Amino acid sequence: MEVYIQGEGKPKRSMIDQGYFPRWQVPLTTPVTAVASGPFSRIRHCRYPAGVEPQMAKTATPGAEKSSVVSDLMQACEALEERYGRRKMQVIPDFIEALMTQILELGAPEKASKDVITRLKAEYVDWNDMRVASVREIEDVLGAKYYRCREKAEDIKHLLADLYTAFRRMEINDLLSAGGTETLRALPDTTNIRRDMVERALVLALDLKVFPCDEEQFRLLKFLGGVPKHANLQNFQKKIEESLDTEQILRLSRVLREHVHTYQSAGADEPQPVDFSLKKESPKDSPKDKTTKRIKK
Repeated sequence: MEVYIQGEGKPKRSMIDQGYFPRWQVPLTTPVTAVASGPFSRIRHCRYPAGVEPQMAKTATPGAEKSSVVSDLMQACEALEERYGRRKMQVIPDFIEALMTQILELGAPEKASKDVITRLKAEYVDWNDMRVASVREIEDVLGAKYYRCREKAEDIKHLLADLYTAFRRMEINDLLSAGGTETLRALPDTTNIRRDMVERALVLALDLKVFPCDEEQFRLLKFLGGVPKHANLQNFQKKIEESLDTEQILRLSRVLREHVHTYQSAGADEPQPVDFSLKKESPKDSPKDKTTKRIKK
C-alpha cells in the first residue's frame, strides 16, 4: 500500500505495509491527504514497535458519570436558588403537616409560611377540627395579606377532605411505618392530591430517598440543562435519586416547583428562563444616569 504524504513529491511505503500497525492506528505525524485502499485481510496479526501501545477507547467510569449528573443538577438548582433563595432543610414528622406546609410555602416568604403554620396549629385542636372548619374561618387565620389567601384556604380544605375520604380518619401517622408508605404513595391514584406533594411529604417525614417531581417540573429541568434533552422522568428519576443526597433532593424539588408556579401563574405554558418576569432596569433609568442628569441640570 502507498500513502501520499502532504509536502512530499513521491509516494512512500507506509509502516502498515511493514506489519507494524493496523490501518486504523496509523501513527502519522504529518497530515494525510489521501490513502490508498486495500483489503483489511492483509493485516490480521501485527506487532507494535517498542514504546508504542495500542490506543483503547476511553469509557466513563460510574463515579465520573455520577459526578457529572450531580454537577448538572446542582447547577440548575443553584441558578433557581439565586432567585427563590435557599431554605434550611426541615424534618416534619407529621405527614399531614408536611403536605400542608407545601401548600402554604408555595409563592410565599419562608418566615410568613412558618408563622402561619404555627397559627393554624394553635387555632385548631387537631386536623379533624381544621377539616370541619369553613374556608372562611381558615382564611381568617391565614390573614388577608397572606399570599393568595383565599386560594390557600380552599386548597387546605380540599386536602383535608381528600385525606378523610381516603382513610375515614385524620390520625394517619401510623401509616408512616414500614408497611404503610405504599398506601400513602398510592394517594394520587384515589384522590386529587398531587404525586410530587405526597413524595415530598414522605421525604420530609421519613427521609425517604425519592425525587418528588412531575412532568412539568422535569420539562423545566431539561430546559435549564439539568438533565439530557432525550431523558424522560420515568427513566431518569432513579438516577437522580441515586446521585443526590436528601438535602439536595429537597432543595432541587422546591425551586423547580416554585419556578413552574411562577411562569404558569403568568400564563406561560412552556418552561421559562430563571429571570422570567423579572423587571430589568434599562441603562437610561439606572441611578447613575439619574444622578448625572441632575448634575447637568
